[in-house]
Amino acid sequence: MTPYEILGVSAKASQKEITEAYRTLAQIFHPDRFVDSPEPVRREAERRMKNLTEAYALARKGIGAMPGGGGGKVSQTVVEQVWEAEARERVARAARGVPWQEGVRARAKAEAEAKEARLQRERAATHGKAIARPKSRNDPSILAGIGEARHTNKITCRDCKSIQWLPAGWEPTLADTTYFCSICGRLLLSR
Repeated sequence: MTPYEILGVSAKASQKEITEAYRTLAQIFHPDRFVDSPEPVRREAERRMKNLTEAYALARKGIGAMPGGGGGKVSQTVVEQVWEAEARERVARAARGVPWQEGVRARAKAEAEAKEARLQRERAATHGKAIARPKSRNDPSILAGIGEARHTNKITCRDCKSIQWLPAGWEPTLADTTYFCSICGRLLLSR
């Protein structure tokens, strides 16, 4: 592919059109937009941004110097040969590597194992189950941490930092039940 094809403009495009095309594509493929993406996606974004930058430099020079600092003007066919050689190298690198499906499966498996290990550590570090007592008139309303508790059935004590597990079906009973920490006795949840 020629630098113009990469930028999506004609070979007769003005400098302004080339710059606008580069800026538009740079906003799409800039690696900063893919910081939270998986590693292969980040690498692909970096590769595309590098190609865009090289294509922009060559197009601004009217095909300009070859990548790597060849200096001077070169013909369209020489630039095309350079780009084709880079494309063949990328294909060869991909053929030597792990197929992307296997890489995705391996990452997903590793993430699932890490999550399970974290949950096991969390369960082992748990200091107990929250103590349920009938609600009294003196109990203040405390709902801090209820969001996490709704999804995980656990709440962290604000005093002793222990993880307290709430019994299954705790939420409907919250109107007439108060939950306390089994370690320090602090009030955890009350409505």
